[in-house]
Amino acid sequence: MIQRWLRSKMPSQASLHQHKLLKLFGERWLDPDYWRYNRHSVAIAIACGLFAAWLPLPLHSLVAIGLAILLRGYLPLAIAMVWVNNPLTIAPMFYVAYHLGVRLLGLPVLEFSHSLEHDVASIIWPLLTGALLLGLVSALLGWLLTHLYWRYKIQRAWKARRR
Repeated sequence: MIQRWLRSKMPSQASLHQHKLLKLFGERWLDPDYWRYNRHSVAIAIACGLFAAWLPLPLHSLVAIGLAILLRGYLPLAIAMVWVNNPLTIAPMFYVAYHLGVRLLGLPVLEFSHSLEHDVASIIWPLLTGALLLGLVSALLGWLLTHLYWRYKIQRAWKARRR
């Protein structure tokens, strides 16, 4: 059911082929393997999307697409998982990432002032450190939980068939 709904919401390959930013990936992303829905591709896509969502960079979707292509993940889901980072969650996510980075690097927590260039230079390394670690942890957890959930659903279906 989810697969049919996803297919109905997906743009055509012709419209995607015309997209300017997707031309960065050449023709490789049009390979049908990146558009197949299976346990491995879904788990990889969730991991790629969650990792990219934590990065304090613009164009998270391109990072998720690049990782999904590299690791052979399901592209639509990788792009969708990036939206964990949205206008409602971005501030808390980066706040947690900054404070984790400060603790890991042993730096003092800085009070923010009106001089933005001084603040950006002093928070970038703790923010990147915390964001990369949280991105890796959430990607690994997303990958693991996807595999466990998929296995649970298969076992439940087999038990139902036996009855």
